[in-house]
Amino acid sequence: MDERTLRELYLTAFETAVKEGKPSTVMCAYPKLNGIHCSDHKGLLTDILREEWGFEGMVVTDWGAMNDRIEGFRAGCDLNMPGGSAYMEKEVLTAVKSGALPESAVDDSARRVLKLVFRAAEARKEPTGCDFDAHHTLAAKAAAAGTVLLKNEGNTLPLKEGQHVALLGHMAKELRFQGAGSSHINPTKVVNPVDAMPDLPFAPGCDGRGNTTGELLAEAAALAKRVEIPVVFAGLPGQYESEGFDRTNMKMPEGHLRLIDAVAEANPNTVVALLCGAPVECPWADKVKAILHLGLPGQAGGQAAADLLYGRVNPSGKLAESWPLRYEDCPSASYYGKTKDALYLEGVYVGYRYYDKVRKAVRWPFGYGLSYTSFGYSELRAEGRRVSVTVANTGNLAGAEVVQLYVRPPQEGIHRPVRELKGFQKVFLQPGEAKTLSFVLKDRAFALWQDGWKVPAGTYGVEVGGLTAAICVGGDTLPAPDWQAGSWYETCSGTPDHAGWERILGRKYTPATIRKGEFTMNNTVMEMKDHSFIMKIMYKAVEATIAKGYGGKADYENPEFRMLMESSAGSPLRSMQISGGMKCGIFQGLVDMANGHFFRGIKKMIGG
Repeated sequence: MDERTLRELYLTAFETAVKEGKPSTVMCAYPKLNGIHCSDHKGLLTDILREEWGFEGMVVTDWGAMNDRIEGFRAGCDLNMPGGSAYMEKEVLTAVKSGALPESAVDDSARRVLKLVFRAAEARKEPTGCDFDAHHTLAAKAAAAGTVLLKNEGNTLPLKEGQHVALLGHMAKELRFQGAGSSHINPTKVVNPVDAMPDLPFAPGCDGRGNTTGELLAEAAALAKRVEIPVVFAGLPGQYESEGFDRTNMKMPEGHLRLIDAVAEANPNTVVALLCGAPVECPWADKVKAILHLGLPGQAGGQAAADLLYGRVNPSGKLAESWPLRYEDCPSASYYGKTKDALYLEGVYVGYRYYDKVRKAVRWPFGYGLSYTSFGYSELRAEGRRVSVTVANTGNLAGAEVVQLYVRPPQEGIHRPVRELKGFQKVFLQPGEAKTLSFVLKDRAFALWQDGWKVPAGTYGVEVGGLTAAICVGGDTLPAPDWQAGSWYETCSGTPDHAGWERILGRKYTPATIRKGEFTMNNTVMEMKDHSFIMKIMYKAVEATIAKGYGGKADYENPEFRMLMESSAGSPLRSMQISGGMKCGIFQGLVDMANGHFFRGIKKMIGG
């Protein structure tokens, strides 16, 4: 990606976390960034993280993410995890002895690791405990606070005590409450919707994988006809989204779509509770009366769902992503996944920045979310860099509102998004209550990256709750670059073109190739198995080993199995060596054998 996109979008969240949260550790990522592995990237780990942002802690690799241990020391990468493989220890020692690697670089990393070790030892002297019930109560509160009310036609929600309501969908009985892979945890207890609302009738409508039958649909439709309000729990089962692999589309399971259609046809007062970790296509949205997006709500998600549905909690969450009508509406849909490298051709035009620029309709926009009450905005004032606005609860119920401040930069000169979120505050108001909120906008609220942070001079719009004000900002004159006129980045019309992207990148991009005879420790078993018989055997061996934990079956429908395959056979050989704790010679020998040098490979494997 180009430097402007990196700085304005993808580093900003980390910058905020480091500067304001002051974490003890930061983890470096697996991939390369513009050709340099993150574990080797001095520009990321030292120049930006430590020198620009002031980070004083330790950098640890993601599991098996170390590339070149010598370059890692130079870059400021301190701890190779999970350890135990002696990966490149001999090479580091040789480099230090020869003077190629300064001993001080190793000392610096050791010092940062020891600092954390001593701090942890002190912390462990204090007795610890956990009030699990209090944590569960907090989990329910957090789940409810983050839920987004996407639709509520005719004030269908909140449900009224005494209404005849039914719960439908397998997820009402077995809540999809967390992700798979590294995010998977062992909960202290799980409250499903049927547990929190035990008096309501239930029909599964589909199975745990999102499949259904005519019999299951008929049962669900019959139940829906007998009640006033049917509530369908649907979304994405675990095998649709997990660490280790990407979704190939944004569709929900066919069984969930058929279930919603069948229930909505049987009863037009249908409510849908969505359980998914990311946006999905919702072609059924106009057929139902209300939609609650619970996300992946954690172990108390069932309790949170009951509290929200019955109005014991007023929903106040806002969407952190734009929900397109269909995947093809995303600017990256036509090229993402077509190359080994992820190419950020869209530049800064991601999500609402793109949809606003091209004026493309979405299902629900970024920052969207309804409430059981209503809010009014007034008295927006911009005095210098201070912006204030008054927010009032104009409805009949207490509730919270997320007040969002967007800055609209001038569109003359270098290309920019139409508007960008630059501040937000959440305020809780009783019916009839009003509060005035203030925001102070610093230079970064108006800046863009062009060989450093620059503030283009001009008149900027400020938008809060549909109200607008203007701020005159002094700064730099940044003319449009020569290549901008007529480019995709000027209008976002159509699809980003490769040549235009290379102009903002500042260089030609050559895609990675997979060719026998050129394999290295950075290639994966998955990549090489179609070119090498030894790697085909290796792939089958890995598959069989992992399958032992799943009853001997290679179950690619299981997200945990699929993730383990991707994190082993789909990881570079160096990662397999680090994570497996094996000697260097084994994998280097396998690389030689995959490249056609069988006996040389055997010799390396024996020699270690």
